[in-house]
Amino acid sequence: MSSFVKNPLRVAETIEKIFEDDLHARRVVSLANGVVGVLDAAVLSIHAIGRGYAHATNHSEKHGVKQTDRMLGNAGIDVWSLFRPWAEFVVGERMEIVLALDWTEFDADDHATLAGYLITSHGRATPLIWMTVRKSTLEGKRNDYEYRLIERLHECIAASVKITVLADRGFGDQKLYGLLQTLGWDFVIRFRGVIQVESADGERKPAAKWLPPTGRATMLRGARVTRTRAEVPAVVVVHAPRMKEAWCLATTLREAKAADIVKLYGRRFTIEETFRDQKNLRFGLGLSATHIGSTERRDRLLLLAAIAQALLTLLGAAGEACGLDRLMKTNTAKKRTMSLLNQGINLYAAIPMMGEDRLAPLMTAYDAVVRRHEIFRSVFGLI
Repeated sequence: MSSFVKNPLRVAETIEKIFEDDLHARRVVSLANGVVGVLDAAVLSIHAIGRGYAHATNHSEKHGVKQTDRMLGNAGIDVWSLFRPWAEFVVGERMEIVLALDWTEFDADDHATLAGYLITSHGRATPLIWMTVRKSTLEGKRNDYEYRLIERLHECIAASVKITVLADRGFGDQKLYGLLQTLGWDFVIRFRGVIQVESADGERKPAAKWLPPTGRATMLRGARVTRTRAEVPAVVVVHAPRMKEAWCLATTLREAKAADIVKLYGRRFTIEETFRDQKNLRFGLGLSATHIGSTERRDRLLLLAAIAQALLTLLGAAGEACGLDRLMKTNTAKKRTMSLLNQGINLYAAIPMMGEDRLAPLMTAYDAVVRRHEIFRSVFGLI
């Protein structure tokens, strides 16, 4: 690692731990330099990452941009094969995880990315697996892409880990229900209110019609859905006052309370907030403003973003642990008002000018948070 610039978050050491058995040492350095570029630039564009890398390594911007471009085009960094060690790092010793599935699109490049993100405790989901395809190929193949991603994730996570999948109406497919149950995974998946639902006693009507007048969460156990009468362990319908429209949820969690199913499904929206952090130029890393022609290059760029997000989230947690979060608040609220990721971005930007009285406690807390992540990971952990 002597060719790699030193970094306060020890990026190279972290990447070497994660991928040492799956990547050549030179590719580890290349990947680490790209992550440093993301951290320094806080923007997911090739030129910004290259400039960030150049700034951190005291190279010319031209050199930094060329290095970044070569790394993103390096077929030896096979993201699909790296999901196993990445999943091992993120999931760690957890025996239970909750996973959100969703698509996000980049219309200007004809790209669509299918992502499986781990639900966490702090309002942002952690990238676990993703796959970018040409958006123009989705028609007739969308479900096949989804099955492929799920099967790959199944290969990457230990069979002993209990997995619950959360997904929106685009995933309301009875074949997907069957696949997830075959894998032994639980799920809470929303489907359209016009879909026919048959109760255990044989009464049949559109899902939304099962709502009581109060809109209170109601569960139908042993239900059947669609005209094919496909079996589903349970269906939950709810229309709370804050909801624009009713939620109709298919789930395997038939022993849970209806209200708990609704609350669990509500956590799915953290994946959309993470997409915003990655894509929005004003409030995030600006990925939607970056032109990328190749789907493989986008997936490598998303790997850089995922590693950077994990490290910045841990830094944000360290900032909270030593009280620096109070300096970023503009109100007196006791609850967290800024995500750990955004706290980490702000703290990382401040490190070069940070006084020793704040930097030393922050780095000590960062070391402690990293060790805690390595030793103990709760269901809804930090990353």
